Amino acid sequence: MLRKTPWTSLVALCLSAVCGCERPLSKPTVQAPPKLPIELEGTVAEHAYMFGGGSMDAQAYGIVVRLGNNGSSEVPPRIRAHLIEYLRKQNLGSARHGTEEISPARILNDKDTAVVLVEGTIPPGAPAGTRFDVVVTALPQTQTRSLDGGVLMPIELSMALGGGSLVQGAKVLARASGPVFVNPFLDPTKPAESAKFRTGRILNGAVVTEDRPIRLILRQPDYGRCSLIERRIRERFGEVEHGLGPARKKIANAIGADTLEVSIPPQWQDDYLHFLQLILHLPLDPTHGAADAKARQVAEALQLPGARHEDLALIWEAMGRQVVPLIQPLYTSKNAAVAFYAARTGLRLGDVALAGPVMIRFAASANSRHQLAAIEELGKPRKVIQALQTLRTLIDDPNELVRIAAYESLVRLGDMTTVQRMDIEGEFQVDIVRSSRGYVIYATQTGQPKVVLFGQNMVARKPMFYNAPDDLVTINARENSEKLMVFRKIQRTGQYSDTLQSDFAVRKLIETLGRLDQDDAGRMRGLGLSYGQIVGTLQRMCKEGDIPAKFVLQTAPEMEKLYTGFATTGRPD
Repeated sequence: MLRKTPWTSLVALCLSAVCGCERPLSKPTVQAPPKLPIELEGTVAEHAYMFGGGSMDAQAYGIVVRLGNNGSSEVPPRIRAHLIEYLRKQNLGSARHGTEEISPARILNDKDTAVVLVEGTIPPGAPAGTRFDVVVTALPQTQTRSLDGGVLMPIELSMALGGGSLVQGAKVLARASGPVFVNPFLDPTKPAESAKFRTGRILNGAVVTEDRPIRLILRQPDYGRCSLIERRIRERFGEVEHGLGPARKKIANAIGADTLEVSIPPQWQDDYLHFLQLILHLPLDPTHGAADAKARQVAEALQLPGARHEDLALIWEAMGRQVVPLIQPLYTSKNAAVAFYAARTGLRLGDVALAGPVMIRFAASANSRHQLAAIEELGKPRKVIQALQTLRTLIDDPNELVRIAAYESLVRLGDMTTVQRMDIEGEFQVDIVRSSRGYVIYATQTGQPKVVLFGQNMVARKPMFYNAPDDLVTINARENSEKLMVFRKIQRTGQYSDTLQSDFAVRKLIETLGRLDQDDAGRMRGLGLSYGQIVGTLQRMCKEGDIPAKFVLQTAPEMEKLYTGFATTGRPD
């Protein structure tokens, strides 16, 4: 749900700016075979690479609103003309539609708004409906001071051509909108950090609009090998076509001497990168003797110094259940990496009875470098006996990263017995985790925006006086106070809001900071701070001791890509 300024509340339609155009999916030139590690010889990756399944940069120009006086009216003439034309198409400034007072020029000239460049990377092979983050940046040579607290109005993203060039009729690849998340650790009183307030992120704010074609391209044209790869993929992942009517697709379909179309089957939609990894790691010789020799070769390679554990384990997994009897003895290997990757492979291939207990052991091993990965594996729905019990116990682990990993796995499994969830204005979630260990506050900065409170009885201390560096919000209480007094600075006018009361419970404080509705008497129930502003407030309150909790901000992961080379550790190809 988007928050609206008084004038934008009259308009449900929003601005859109399209940048760039999609280049035709032309076939690349023939490539020489790569230099592969010996264990990858004989796999699909030796003979082919993914094309069209890689990540794709997309961008657009858009408008951020709710900036108070931190926006600007400067817009380069060409971009201004483009936005005005689009806004008119959305019936703004139209007497017929009752929006004559909200003209495109008025919107662009208001310092409550700023024109921004919106950029994002569509994940590799992402099917329609996939969500991803986008970055918004105020245009250079404009007087926009800060995007903090702003909201990006809905836009359409097209292929990025660089420089945000505008191309009429560009193909829409994704749509984006939502509240701007600015680095909560920035200090507005430090001049050296002022420019960083001009950039923010829309968490999970973009959605892919249509499936993108994914193809396997052979390095050397060969009808026989192309047909063999098609057959092996179907043998391993199923012959069944999926979809309805004309949209029915085969998992793999050879369409020439050097090209196969790959389709993500329904059961892999939520884990499609893993599916593409397995295809590229699939050995081409399925005979029993060759498969047995390959599995043993992988086992030997796993034990070598500098072994590419991820690639090797994916070869096992791509081979399927036939390798389970061979790798079962390795579950108890003295080499921890061999034991972990063997058990992970067995678990993924359905050997829950024997591999499950090994994964539980790794998850409970505080000194193991595989602990967090094991906890993540237990968060996949395989009905591992004692998995839930183990994860619930780890919620109280001394290591806050272990606690966070256990919480995330429990949520993925749908186990909410230890979690209570609140929704704040449709903008972000607050999860309260029942825990007897010390208080921790965890906040995400990519994907689903949420604040997680470890400890259901977490309360702010008193007496206290908290004032944000930019005077945005003030929270105080005396020693004998029964409530926290909370008010904010209105960026638009520079005046202050009415003072609201909040319980000392941190969950209630977050609710008071974030709500933007009214009671029956028309009084505001909250201050309407954005997710990013609330995260910054919580972090500073923890640092100053006003909240007795350790604050942990999620590490933003790097985007994985499908490169046109051979398989590499930890990457889909």
